[in-house]
Amino acid sequence: MRGVFFVKIIVPAILVIVLFAISLSVVFIPMVEEGFMDRKKEMIRELTNSALSVIDEYHQEIYRGNLTEEQAKEMAINRIKFIRYGDDGLDYFWITNMIPEMIMHPYRTDLNGRNISGYTDPHGTMLFAEAVKKVKDSGDGYIDYWWQWKDDSTRIVPKLSYVKGFEPWDWIVGTGIYLEDVKEEIKVIRGRIVRITILFVLLIAIIIFYITRQSLIIERSRIDAEEKLKQSRLKYKMLVEASTESAMMWLEGRLIYFNQPILSHTGYTGEELLNKRMDELFTLQNESIEDLTATLEESRNVEAILHTRNGKELEVVLTISNVEINNKRGFIFIIKEVTRQLIRHKSEQMLEEELRTSLLLMNSPVNLFLRQPEYIDMDLTIREAADMMIRKQTELLFVTRNRKEIVGLLDHNAFINEVISGKNDHETIIFSVMKSPVIYVNENILLFEALLLFDKADEDYLAVKNDQSKTTGFISRKDLLAAQQNAPFLLVKKIERAELVSQLQSLYDKLPGILTLLISTDYHSRNIAHISAAFSDAISKRVVELAIEKTGPPPVKFAFISLGSEGREEQTLKTDQDNAIIYHGKYSEEVNEYFLQLSGKITGWLSNIGYEYCKGEVMASNPRWCQPLSKWKEYFREWVEDSDPESILDTSIFFDLRFVYGDKSLVDELKNEIVKIVDSKAVFFAHLAKSVHRLKAVTFSEKHKTIDLKKAMLPVVGFARVYALKNNISETNTVSRLKSIIERVNINKSFVEEIVKAYEYLMFLRFRLQTAKILSGENPDNSLRIDELTNIERATLKAVLVEIAEIYTQLGFDFEGRTM
Repeated sequence: MRGVFFVKIIVPAILVIVLFAISLSVVFIPMVEEGFMDRKKEMIRELTNSALSVIDEYHQEIYRGNLTEEQAKEMAINRIKFIRYGDDGLDYFWITNMIPEMIMHPYRTDLNGRNISGYTDPHGTMLFAEAVKKVKDSGDGYIDYWWQWKDDSTRIVPKLSYVKGFEPWDWIVGTGIYLEDVKEEIKVIRGRIVRITILFVLLIAIIIFYITRQSLIIERSRIDAEEKLKQSRLKYKMLVEASTESAMMWLEGRLIYFNQPILSHTGYTGEELLNKRMDELFTLQNESIEDLTATLEESRNVEAILHTRNGKELEVVLTISNVEINNKRGFIFIIKEVTRQLIRHKSEQMLEEELRTSLLLMNSPVNLFLRQPEYIDMDLTIREAADMMIRKQTELLFVTRNRKEIVGLLDHNAFINEVISGKNDHETIIFSVMKSPVIYVNENILLFEALLLFDKADEDYLAVKNDQSKTTGFISRKDLLAAQQNAPFLLVKKIERAELVSQLQSLYDKLPGILTLLISTDYHSRNIAHISAAFSDAISKRVVELAIEKTGPPPVKFAFISLGSEGREEQTLKTDQDNAIIYHGKYSEEVNEYFLQLSGKITGWLSNIGYEYCKGEVMASNPRWCQPLSKWKEYFREWVEDSDPESILDTSIFFDLRFVYGDKSLVDELKNEIVKIVDSKAVFFAHLAKSVHRLKAVTFSEKHKTIDLKKAMLPVVGFARVYALKNNISETNTVSRLKSIIERVNINKSFVEEIVKAYEYLMFLRFRLQTAKILSGENPDNSLRIDELTNIERATLKAVLVEIAEIYTQLGFDFEGRTM
C-alpha cells in the first residue's frame, strides 16, 4: 500500500516542485530579465525624445525670428550639456553630427569638435560611426559598446545607448545605460525570486507532508470500508441471485444487481437493464416510484406496471425493502407478475367489502355522525366567538338567547367571510351575522335522506333533534359526503385521474365485482345498466383525452359518439365497440388524417382495456365513420330516403347515437337534422318496422339447452327505436324510450309497461350471466343455460318471451299495414 501511495502522491508532488524550479530558472527569470531590459531601453528612448524636443524648441525660434541658426544651436548645446538624470544625477546626453564630429560631450570635452568617425572602444567597436549608420538606415537605433563609467575615465564598462537623428541640423543625440547597473538590479530581483521560491517550496513540502499523512489515514479507512462494502454487496448480491422470483437491487437510484428471472420478464439484456432508471421500468397507480422509495420506512407491497423491452406492460406486485450499504441507501425489489384473473378476484373481494360498507352506511341513521354542540350568547362579539371556536376546537356554534332558546347558527366559514370581506369588524355582535332560522332534522333519518336535505337547503350544517324535540347536536355535509364515497363513485374518479392505459385496464377489471354485488343485493337492472354506462363513458372520455395528449390538439371541433348498445346506455360486459367521430367543417386530407390517427389510438386502447373491436368495423378508426358533419347528414338522408328492410337493419344502430366527448353542439345539430329527414317518411318507418320482423323471435322450449339473451332483447330495442323516431322522442335508452312512448303515444299502455318489465328482466339475467362467467375465468357471452335457472326463473323467462312476441303484431298494425 505504501509503495502505491508513494507513486500516486509523493512522486507527483516532487515532480511538481522540480518542474516549478526548472520553469523558474529557464523560463520565468529570463522573462523577468528580458522584460526589465526592455523597460530600460524604453526609458532611454523616451529620455532621448525629450532631449530632441528641447532642441526642436530652439529650432522653432529661428522660424519665429527670435534667434539666428548659430544662436539657436549654441543655446541648444548649452541646454543639453547640463541635463542630468539617474539616481546619482550623473547620466547625460551627447551630440554628434552625421560626419561624425563630436559637437558636445559633457565628460569627454577632449572629443568636442573632433572628427570621431574612426573612434573605437577598447574592443574595437566604432561606436560613433555605428550611430551614424543606425540613423541613416532607420532614423534611430540601439548600439552596444564599452565606455567610461560616467565621469570616471579610469573605469571602462559595457554600455547600451539609444541614438536618434535631428534632421534639420544633421545632429545625432544619444544617451545610454550602464549594463553594470542593469545587472545589479536584475541580481536583486533574482535574489528576491529565489527567496520567495524557497519559502514556497518549504510551504509546499509542509502541505505535502500533511496531505501525505492524512491521505495515508484516509487510504487505510477506504481500504477497510471497501472490504466491508465488498462483503455487504456480496451478501446482497447472493440474496438477489438466489431469489426464485424476479429480483433487483438499487443503490442510490442505480441498478447494481439483478437475477435471471427479471431478464426473462423484461426481455432486456443485462447491459440494457443496468442503464434503466426506476421510473423507466415501473409505474405505480397513485404515486411515482421515486416518491414511494424516498419515504419508504419499512417493507411494502404495491401494485405496479412493469414496462418490458417490446413495449408490453405487465401488471406486477412489487415488494420493496430498504437496505443500507456503506451509509448509502438502497432497495431490493421482488417482482411478482399478477394475471388479470387474479386482479379480478382480488377486486371482487375488496369491492364487495367496500360496497357493502357503503350500502350499509347509506341506510344508517345520521346519529352515527352526530357532533356535540357548543353554545354562545347572541349578544357576544365575533372576536369572542372566534376565541370559543379555537378553545373548543369546533367549527360550529349554536347561538342562543339568554342561554336557553336556540336562535341561529354561526359556522367558521361565515365568520371568516364576514371579517375578511370587511363587512364587519371583530366587535360586531354575533346576532347580526348568524344564520337563522335553524334547520332541524330528526336523528333517526337515514344518511341518504340527510344528503338530499343538504342539497335542497344548500347548507353545510343541519341541527339534529331527538324524538323528544331536544337538540342533541349537529351533522356536517362534509362528514356525510365522505361516508357515502361508494366504490362505483370512487372508481369513476380514479378513471378521470388515470394517466396510463394500463391503469384504466386495471380499473375496468373491477367492474364485474361491482356489478356482481349489485345483482346480489337485488339492485334494479336499470340502475345496474346506468352504472355500467357511466363507467364505460368515463373510460371512453379518459381514453380520448389521453389520445389527444399523444396526437396533439385537434385542428377543428369534433365529437366522439357511441352507437348501438353503448349509445343506448345498455352495454353489458360482452359488448364490442360501436363508435364514430363527427368533426366540424368540410372534408380535408389534413384534418381527416389527424382524426384517423386519433381514432386509431382510441379504438386500439379501448381494445387493450377490454372493449373488443366491432366485427362489422363500426368504429371511429374506420374512415367511413370518421367524417365531417355534412357527410353524416348525407348518410342519414340516404338511409332514410333510399331505405329497404335489409339495409336499414345494418344502419339502425346509428339512430341510437349518443354524445360522449367533445363539442355536443355537433351532435345536437345532427339529431335535429335527423328529425327533419324522417318527418312524414312513412315508407322509411314501414321498412324500419319490417327490419324488426327480420329479427326472429326467441321462443322458450325445454328441448333447448340455451337461450341467446341478446337476440331475445333485440325486438324490444327495435320496437322502441321505431316509435321513438316516429314521435320525435330524443332518448336513446330503450327503457327511457318505452316510458316516453307510454306518455306520448296513442298505444296500449299496459302492453308497453309489460314490455318494459320483460326487457329489464332479460337485462338482469344478462348481467348476472356475464359477471359470473368473468369472475370464474370464462369469456362472457349471451348464452344462458336453461338448466341453471330455478323453476320460477324458467316460468318468468317463458312468460317474458311470449310477451315480447306480441311486439310484431303491434308493429304490423301501426306501420306495415298502413303503407302497403
